[in-house]
Amino acid sequence: MMFSPRLRVKTLLLPASLDLGNAPDWKERLIGALTLNPVLKLDGSEISHVTTPGIQLLLAAAQSAKSKGGTIVLMNPSSALEAAFDDLGLTQTLREWRVAHA
Repeated sequence: MMFSPRLRVKTLLLPASLDLGNAPDWKERLIGALTLNPVLKLDGSEISHVTTPGIQLLLAAAQSAKSKGGTIVLMNPSSALEAAFDDLGLTQTLREWRVAHA
């Protein structure tokens, strides 16, 4: 199933901290956004602290979007977010999500 380009894609601003403490809340937000549109557009410019559970949440959201014929788009990843992806060996994943924005 492919997504309709006519659907408006809302950009979600990720929080300053994305970790185990707020992952459940963000999981619900991401599920809600994916229910409306399989293209998940995220702004990572405000993130100053991210842990592995936060990255896992983003990876799960991307997989869910893909299963619905969509994608994840990550705009403006902060240096903390880039470092977290690098630390986990996910530099290519981050690059792919950024290319989706270009």
